[in-house]
Amino acid sequence: MPKKSHSLPFSIFKYSVYALLTFNILLFLLHGTLHEALDSFGWVILLGTFEYESTSLDEVYNSAFEKWTLFAFQCLGYGLAIYATAQYYLEGEWVDLLNSVTWLAVCAVLAYDVYSPGDFQAAEWKVRNLIKSLLYAILVGVAVWWGYEGLKAEADLTGLLDFYDAALWIACFAVIELNVFDYERPEEKTAAA
Repeated sequence: MPKKSHSLPFSIFKYSVYALLTFNILLFLLHGTLHEALDSFGWVILLGTFEYESTSLDEVYNSAFEKWTLFAFQCLGYGLAIYATAQYYLEGEWVDLLNSVTWLAVCAVLAYDVYSPGDFQAAEWKVRNLIKSLLYAILVGVAVWWGYEGLKAEADLTGLLDFYDAALWIACFAVIELNVFDYERPEEKTAAA
């Protein structure tokens, strides 16, 4: 699958955020729980697959190996994310649970964007974008909550780490959304003509 290229500053920003998210796995191992670290690891895997697929939305797979390798990584990533979600539920970590479930919902809508793009001017496309906007609003609200809690707790870095992590993930998925938007934009121009 050939990749679309972006400007150098955009690429530097994107890969810097990706590197910081990968570093977060270590931070959660040191300052969080094992399921938070596994959650972060699973999402980094999913991020890689979304980045790969969203930069080549109009291309076919080069081989069955490419397709099944991506599928295997997605299964691993979702498996870890769902495991962590279950742990948040079992341990009564309700804000983490809300965050995790919301991210899974974002991924479901993004997967729909990638695998069933449809007509980019139809009502269904507008509803899908409205749903994504609501989901991202929830995620921003959770991030703000964690930031507030982190500032209140003088000795506990967990809230600030959660805020930092959430802000990075929102920035990262904004990159994925820009990849999808780059793909949709030519369709919008064609429809306008």
